[in-house]
Amino acid sequence: MTFDDALRLDREGRMEDATLAYEALLSHDPRNVTAIVNLIVLYWQATDFGVSATRDLSTSFVARAGERLQELLASANERFAEDPQVWFWRKYIAWADLGVPLDVQDCRNMLRLRPEYLEPALVLFSSSGGTEAEAEAAQLLNQCSQVGTARCRYVTSVIQGVLTRGGRPTPL
Repeated sequence: MTFDDALRLDREGRMEDATLAYEALLSHDPRNVTAIVNLIVLYWQATDFGVSATRDLSTSFVARAGERLQELLASANERFAEDPQVWFWRKYIAWADLGVPLDVQDCRNMLRLRPEYLEPALVLFSSSGGTEAEAEAAQLLNQCSQVGTARCRYVTSVIQGVLTRGGRPTPL
């Protein structure tokens, strides 16, 4: 299985097939951080009741997704703690699922230190009601509209939600 195969299945919304493809890819290329993070986001989304019910995911897949999500978060953090993708999604998922505080200053710092990595703009843009990191959020929205993975669909939905709400802040 190639990265392109996994991306294609992910883009097609074939969640279970995409996770299998990413898992197969990672068994041969365990250092592919983008594949790891895409897989983390797929598993995270699969554990969301709304997503699992809408997509009619099997209970065994959802249970496996929950287990693998925790394993991947721990292993990615251990192996790639300094990678901005791993840092961001580990923090974001902990905030979204468990209410662990996510410091917007950390996101500002990440954007300053790693301006090529735009996902922290998601937090800044949404928490400010669309007034902070506008250019980065627009660039991220443009990038994600071209990629189409579950990860990008999620990012797009958050940014578009802020734009639709007309800039009401989302509390962190």
